[in-house]
Amino acid sequence: MDTFIVVWLLLPMALCGVLRDSEEGYDCRSYTYHGLEYLDCADRGLTDLPENISYDAHVVRLANNNFVSFPALLEKFQNVEILDISGNHLTGPLPTYMESWKNLNTLNLSNNNYDSWITTEFEISARKIDLSKNKINRVDEDAFVRMNNLNFLDLSENRIYDLPTTVFAQAIKLEILILSRNYFNKVPNFQSSSLKNLYLSNCQIIYVDVKALTTMQSLLELDLSINQIEYIPDNLASYSLQELDLSYNEINTINDRTFSSLPHLAVLDLRGNEFKEVWSTSHFASNPFLREVLVKGNRWSCEGFSVNLLLTYEFLTKDPPKTSDKGSLICYSPANVTQLSWQQAYIRTWHADENSAESYMFVAVMIGVIIGIIITSFVCRGIMIWNRSEAETPSSETTILNGSAVQDRADAVVLRIPLREDLPPTYDEALLMPRLNSSFHSLPEIIDEEEEDIRRQRRSRSIGDLTEMRPRMSDRRSVRRTVAIHIN
Repeated sequence: MDTFIVVWLLLPMALCGVLRDSEEGYDCRSYTYHGLEYLDCADRGLTDLPENISYDAHVVRLANNNFVSFPALLEKFQNVEILDISGNHLTGPLPTYMESWKNLNTLNLSNNNYDSWITTEFEISARKIDLSKNKINRVDEDAFVRMNNLNFLDLSENRIYDLPTTVFAQAIKLEILILSRNYFNKVPNFQSSSLKNLYLSNCQIIYVDVKALTTMQSLLELDLSINQIEYIPDNLASYSLQELDLSYNEINTINDRTFSSLPHLAVLDLRGNEFKEVWSTSHFASNPFLREVLVKGNRWSCEGFSVNLLLTYEFLTKDPPKTSDKGSLICYSPANVTQLSWQQAYIRTWHADENSAESYMFVAVMIGVIIGIIITSFVCRGIMIWNRSEAETPSSETTILNGSAVQDRADAVVLRIPLREDLPPTYDEALLMPRLNSSFHSLPEIIDEEEEDIRRQRRSRSIGDLTEMRPRMSDRRSVRRTVAIHIN
């Protein structure tokens, strides 16, 4: 029983070993898929092609073997459309027999040992060439002159520091160029009339020349993500560029002129940068076709009472929305609006809740009342001082009641003459009394009638009554009292 269990456990391992040995042999698989005949010799550890293969294949897969040069038997293939010989140890130039491959569409030479790419002496009809993951650090200026059909070129993950500006000038059909994961320190200004997509991500670029894109007249997409760019120059010009990827750099500011010379800009990716201040919508006034702006990964500061919080939020989120992730439009500072959206931060800042509003209103009313009291006090005090100054101004004349004499006030003397009831004034008192120009009877009489007789009633007299001449009554007696008389 134990022996049976051991055999049962070891049988799958033995079968796997047999299958592995058969696959690692020189036998290649041939099959047809979508009308194309395939020859699959990948992952077999080959150093040369076996002889028992079909030379009518359209797709030849020789990836991940041990080829150090192109196999000689490849010359027998005439219908090759796709050749995948990646993951080997190739270093030499392309074989001359490839000139006869008129149907060649894709040539995959990635993950080999090329350290340079030199000029080919014959025409290559390939539309796609993949030279990624090599060790290329030099490219001849005329390396692609005889590749008239070249449309796609991948030079990513090499060791390229610089390229001649005219290296792609003769590749008149080249539209897609991938240079990611190299060592450029600035954006190269290639001369190309056909290039549409340029990928320069993760190249340690720190500088963008303001005229770097002007010589690429058909450029539609530029990928500068994952670099070390801190600043985008004003008026970076391209009259064809539609998509600009500046994500995951170190940019911290833009202004109204940054994208003003990109009139056809439609997609702008600014994720993962160092932006804090919320932009003004005027920064995009020159980009009427802008339809998508990506901003996730920036730590926005909503400090102060910036109206940009609301305007830019509506600009990015209103139909049709320009950002696919509204959740990225959040504040990271100050503390009172942390993790709130720009819109919520604006409302919180400018329109506080009702309780806060009521308290603010009460404080405002109290301050207004206090200010009103202070202003009123100053006004009243000023009026009093003004009236007092007028009252203290000496009058130049004094008119004596019922008299015509006019003299200076300075000469007037106020005397209080004590008058005794029922007695005539003494001689000294008479000397002190004023001289009258008219009869004594014309002076106003101040009479207190205390008669018990009902017929005599108290009667207030007018100025006319006082000046009216009337006969003396025998039964009326003048009651003298002490009065103040101004003597002129």
